[in-house]
Amino acid sequence: MTNEQKYEKHEKLTPTVMSYISAIYRLTETEGVARISDIAKIKGVSYASATNAVKKLVSLGLVDHKRYGFARLTQRGLKIAQMLKSGESRIKYFFMYVVGIPEKKAEQIASLMVYDLDLDTRRKLRKFYSILIDFNKDKAEELEKFIASQRTNGELPEEAYKLKEKIKEDEDYE
Repeated sequence: MTNEQKYEKHEKLTPTVMSYISAIYRLTETEGVARISDIAKIKGVSYASATNAVKKLVSLGLVDHKRYGFARLTQRGLKIAQMLKSGESRIKYFFMYVVGIPEKKAEQIASLMVYDLDLDTRRKLRKFYSILIDFNKDKAEELEKFIASQRTNGELPEEAYKLKEKIKEDEDYE
């Protein structure tokens, strides 16, 4: 069982919980410490909301915090934060270097997507990323196998083909 499976098995971490873990991690990385007031500022919430969120993280065993002290990620919280950070980076780089989205926009997309992904989706995206990020013609067969393995009955629904046909129409509209 991977660390990721352990985290999801023990608690279903909500996107909000994960975003607070990431905020504490970022603050610790940039400022050296994470104060409740700084967490509130980075999250754009009230001091009371940040305090309640930190209390929840403490109850989940993800953060250590004493009243008026700094919030510190536990070993488990740190592992989750690092997993989220690498996932966010993979999403960002995918949109930058595979899709061709500018960095700032790719960062926005990644920060919106990363917290809502379940374990299976993260696993599939990691595999897809590993194929596409340094894609060359030698990886074409690997990509073909990956895509085929994701299709449950081997065929795309007719709707998928219809949407493909609408691409030109959509581009003309833009």
